[in-house]
Amino acid sequence: MSADEKVDLRTLVAYGLAALVWAWFTWRFAFVCDDAFISFRYAHHLAEGNGLVYNPARAVPVEGYSNFLWVVWLSVFDRLGINVSVAACHTSRICGLLLLFGTMRLAARRFSLGPGGLAATGLFLASLPAFDLWSTGGLATMPTALAIFGVLHSLHGSTTGPRPLPAVLWGITATLIRADGIGYVILILVATFVRPDPSPEMRKRMLGAIIFTTAAVLTTFISHALWRHSYYGEWLPNTARIKAGLSAVRLERGALYVSSFLVALPAVAIGIAMGMRRWREGPSSLLLATTSLVLGTLVYAIRVGGDFMPFGRFFIPALPGVALLFAWGWSRLVPRLAWVLTLLCVLTSAMEAYDCGPAPRWLREATYFRRKSYHSETEHWRHAVKFVESSTQRGRALARYVKPGEAIIVDAAGTIPYIVPDVCVYDTYGIVTPEVLISAVPSAEASPGHDISVPMKFFLREDVVELLPLRPTYYEFHVTEPGNRRRRMPRYMEDVLSELAEEGVEVQVEDQMLGPGQGFPENTLLSLLRIVWP
Repeated sequence: MSADEKVDLRTLVAYGLAALVWAWFTWRFAFVCDDAFISFRYAHHLAEGNGLVYNPARAVPVEGYSNFLWVVWLSVFDRLGINVSVAACHTSRICGLLLLFGTMRLAARRFSLGPGGLAATGLFLASLPAFDLWSTGGLATMPTALAIFGVLHSLHGSTTGPRPLPAVLWGITATLIRADGIGYVILILVATFVRPDPSPEMRKRMLGAIIFTTAAVLTTFISHALWRHSYYGEWLPNTARIKAGLSAVRLERGALYVSSFLVALPAVAIGIAMGMRRWREGPSSLLLATTSLVLGTLVYAIRVGGDFMPFGRFFIPALPGVALLFAWGWSRLVPRLAWVLTLLCVLTSAMEAYDCGPAPRWLREATYFRRKSYHSETEHWRHAVKFVESSTQRGRALARYVKPGEAIIVDAAGTIPYIVPDVCVYDTYGIVTPEVLISAVPSAEASPGHDISVPMKFFLREDVVELLPLRPTYYEFHVTEPGNRRRRMPRYMEDVLSELAEEGVEVQVEDQMLGPGQGFPENTLLSLLRIVWP
């Protein structure tokens, strides 16, 4: 911190108050999503010396992740015997707190905010449920947002000029930590180039920093693409191949995704609107770069058709930019009105965190983008928590029975496969199973991010089996606790047996009783459908 920056008690209180609000809501929303366990499984195999693979049985591995550097980072903890999910969440929390403080500091420096404006900016960002929830989650969401913000801060964080070396390091990190990270970095660089500083000397220094950073991130991107092709045989991650494609249905869903986010969190719309007021009076290069980051994120979310996860994960890189726009607008208002808007933003965000936001239900349903019956973002988060809890129980039961070298078909490629890392896994969404692309077609009724899927019996087709590294050993399995068991197996599995019998597929039902000795209630039943191959 430079000597001319004043640090008094009121400034420390502003930072402390924002940190307290952030910590409260981050604790409330603490969770690990199912998709994070895909990266955990890759990290585990890397730490074990098997390489960056999901299924070591494959001759040619599949890149079923989009966060290279994140997987490498987590493999270090796995190698040290540290719980990877704990390491992932703590890393995200640290990044979230750094991002909160960094945003406040940049706003104070460039917009001449006093302690009041500093506190308002911190409270605005810290109270957003999306920012708090994705300060956990287990994904690379918050580390990516921090790296992107690092580029913005390195170029615009000081009135004395850009800092090229930090901009390069943050740009390289953003490029490697997420496959789409380079897009955000280029957006900031282009916006900064379009609106340079009026001072000739400062303009020259900024141009040098832009060229230096652009060359570094493009070199990194190309080098990583060449490595990907040599290792995986593809120019893009398999996740991009599965989820890529442009259609009217996807654009419509993306537009609803953006609308639903703004309806749930009106503070974001208020912050953007405040930043547009008297825009030309401020540091135009910073404000243009910030606005470009925010609007570019919204366009990107529409282009990819949104995301099924709670509280707008795709918007997280833009939230520090929204907070900066809020801070600029705050500095242009009379104090009374500025604080009224601050309290309005914080109150509506806090209400949404407790599932009682001000938006009427009819408006929420009109902008709902998931192809299922409506439920709020907080409810969706609760479902995600319960899904991982249920999957963890099922995975632990499966791990007691299956053996290395066997193969199983699953819907979700996350929690359960992570618990049985030595079992070959085929997922019906094709995230880690490229064979799904043989005949799968996007569905208009699919969940965002899961546009392509196949039924489980797809993996029993002769032409598909020939392509798989191992024939599937198990078709389906189910865990039933004593209090829920009214029949030997649930009805849907009985229906599966009937369907397979009609198609001439022979399966053998194998039951395994589990109890307290294995960490389950007495007489817990594990039922597996073993495929009997001719």
